[in-house]
Amino acid sequence: MRIVPVQLGNRSYEIKIAGGLLQKLGVECARLKFGNRCAIITDTNVGKKFAKPVYESLVGAGFEPTLITISAGEKAKSLKCLQHC
Repeated sequence: MRIVPVQLGNRSYEIKIAGGLLQKLGVECARLKFGNRCAIITDTNVGKKFAKPVYESLVGAGFEPTLITISAGEKAKSLKCLQHC
């Protein structure tokens, strides 16, 4: 597994890169202990391939995910667009 640190002071985090991580996402998120409600935000292109395994992994780890799908494209990547979903 490759780990890429993102240094942002008290908001720092790591990006993990490896095969099979989507199936482990729920367990990894559960370690953070933020609560069981969460949102999966994806676009119409990415969601076709990855939304289902992400959703299933989160549910399997005890989360209550909500799937939010936005239009594909750079114009949709904003909080303003998300507010209209």
